[in-house]
Amino acid sequence: MWLTQLLERNRQCFPERTALVDAHRSVTWADFHDRVARLAHGLAGRGIGGGDRVAVLSLDRVEVMETYFALARLGALFVPLNHSLTPAEVIGIAERCTPVAVIGESALLDRHPDLPVRLRIPLDDAEFAAMCEKDPAGNAGDLPDVPDDALAAILHTSATTGRAKGVAVDHASFRAIALGWLTQARPTNDIVLVNCCPLYHGSMVISLTYMAAGATVVLMPGFQPQRALAAIEDNRATHIWLVPQMLRFLMQSKSLRRTDLSGLREVLYGAAPMPPEVYAEAVEKLGCGFRQVYGMTEVGGPYITLGPDEHPAPGTTDVIPAGRVIPGMSVKALDEKDQEAAPGVIGEICARGPGVMRGYWNDEQATAEITTNGWTRTGDLGFIDGDGRVHLIDRCKDLIIRAGQNVYPREIEQALRTHPAVHDAAVVGVNDPDYGEVPLAFVVADPDTTPDEIQSHLTPRLATYKRPRHIRFIKEIPRNPAGKILKKNLPT
Repeated sequence: MWLTQLLERNRQCFPERTALVDAHRSVTWADFHDRVARLAHGLAGRGIGGGDRVAVLSLDRVEVMETYFALARLGALFVPLNHSLTPAEVIGIAERCTPVAVIGESALLDRHPDLPVRLRIPLDDAEFAAMCEKDPAGNAGDLPDVPDDALAAILHTSATTGRAKGVAVDHASFRAIALGWLTQARPTNDIVLVNCCPLYHGSMVISLTYMAAGATVVLMPGFQPQRALAAIEDNRATHIWLVPQMLRFLMQSKSLRRTDLSGLREVLYGAAPMPPEVYAEAVEKLGCGFRQVYGMTEVGGPYITLGPDEHPAPGTTDVIPAGRVIPGMSVKALDEKDQEAAPGVIGEICARGPGVMRGYWNDEQATAEITTNGWTRTGDLGFIDGDGRVHLIDRCKDLIIRAGQNVYPREIEQALRTHPAVHDAAVVGVNDPDYGEVPLAFVVADPDTTPDEIQSHLTPRLATYKRPRHIRFIKEIPRNPAGKILKKNLPT
């Protein structure tokens, strides 16, 4: 079982090195290993065992990781829940996954009194502390020998277009992605990674992967620019993991100039396209390398990356390639006939390999819909160039077909953001009696900016058929915590 082996190796190799840091405390690898063992025995004593699902409802903190590793040690499945979901949404997930218990912060548990579980365990009270600190660890033989093909977690998708799906992931998936990433990105055990992304969905795999290298992971209870900058300075961080919108906020922070960032070696970013102006500003102000992370919860997390040595110089391109697939995983683009597209030809990006999910939890139909001849469809349109780099164009569901011509909203959004008065933009397709579909642009801009001014800006940048038929000004583009645009929430 991968997570247990990871812990045992790091306890053996780096016992006194810091494993995890949060706003309250830090733990060494030796302490983390022992606390997880005691917690596993404590949870077993409360009736939690192999195959049981356990919901986790908390902001990012050390206890969340301890819970994940302890449940994995028992062969139970951890089911992280997005703490921003409504009670009805949380209950809907629970009804589908049927957890026997929920472990979480007291304040969040109090918001969900009707969650249908047998056990409610606050991780910020004396009972949880006693399990980690005082409960006898017992012998290793007292705990089950969990095979690699046993399920480890149910991670829910970000639900940008509909209801979140539960992605069933086994221990072998975590191992495959980690080993492939270690080979490709070559992280070292002196890394200190500030994790700005939540631990309740697939982005958590990045933290697990760097932990496999023996790195220190710094956890934060939600993203705030000043807090992230302080975490970099206070922990002498070498790496930071965030989404492009977070990087934009860091560049806008007044604290940036007075923060010591001299130890920073690499910015890892993903989940959304990197705006070229944000990338250019960050390169200038941070003076470190950048690594693109492309992944999908259904494919095990991060399985494609573009390293610092392959990033283009700022200003030379508006679109940065996603990168090359990690060893152990495979990728190709499928055309409309499900045949492999030639290099440079746009198709749907598909993945295959041991990192891929076992399927959607209790949803065989949805699993079948996303699978073609053993390949998992990502829903992303793109192409693979002659050097094996994946280039992303747009989401399949977002593609606009205007009078038979393909229009990619992402291209329009990028052009809109080059206007100096435009702060953010989102484009969707709307029905049109003459052309079938036409682009509608939602724009966040300075006051007094007019649609005619924006259309004039787009004229030399986009072909006539690509320009939005309508422009609507709004105060904010709705995004999820990963920075992805929630197009279903736009007022169309």
